This record gives sequence, structure tokens and C-alpha cells, in this order.
Amino acid sequence: MNYLVTALFALSCSVAAVEDIRFDKEWIKVGHLDLEVELALTTEQRARGLMYRDNVENGMLFVYDQARVLSFWMRNTKVPLDIAYIKADWTIEPVQFLYPYDEKGKKSQGPAIGALEMPQGWFKAQGLAAGTKIIRCGSKKCG
Repeated sequence: MNYLVTALFALSCSVAAVEDIRFDKEWIKVGHLDLEVELALTTEQRARGLMYRDNVENGMLFVYDQARVLSFWMRNTKVPLDIAYIKADWTIEPVQFLYPYDEKGKKSQGPAIGALEMPQGWFKAQGLAAGTKIIRCGSKKCG
């Protein structure tokens, strides 16, 4: 019985934790496109990412203090995604596909300062590929 109470308490805490993490938004320019994305800047935000969502509209920009080899997985992530790792010069590496619930990490090719996750197929549909420049514009549209 104690085990059941403990398990239910842990489950309620984890559900509450899902709701506690908030993401600010920022405008970025990806190649020729302006878009508003959610920002993952803290350890907690980066760990949560796009988990538990039924859809992804505008994507998420993950930013780190220093460039390093990054690896992302899809634990608790329901929707297929594209990931473009971002090099220190803010150009993207070749886009990789991420599949729902896949816990095998996909690594950046080299040191990366961040990553942009978008709905799967987005980069190809926009004609964007490796070498595309990303510019952070802040709270206002880049235009």
C-alpha cells in the first residue's frame, strides 16, 4: 500500500513538473524566413524541450553557453521532428530526422552552440539546408 501511495505521489509530482516549465519566445531569421520560436536556455528547459506535446507549430531554439558536441533524443516526444544543429558561426549542419519516442541520441557532427527543432520536413519544404544562417532578433520580428 505504501508503494502505491508513493507511486501516485511521484506521478502527480511529475505531471506538475510538466506544467511548471515555461518557455519564452524569440524571433529568429532562418535563411530568408522570419519565425517566432520557443527558447530553451536553461538546463530544465533544454531537458524538457518538446516533450509531451501533441503538435509542434513554431519549433524550439536550444542555446548553450559554449559550443560542444550535442546529442538529442526523443524521450516522451510524440511528434516527428527535424533537428538542425547550429555551429558557432550560427550556420546549420545537415538536418537530421528525429522520430517519436526514439531514445537513441542523434549527435551533432562537430561542436554546436545550439539546435533548432522544427516539425519533420520543415527545412526541406522551405528549401533550407546545411550552411543556412540563423540570426537571433529578440522580441521583434527580424524584418
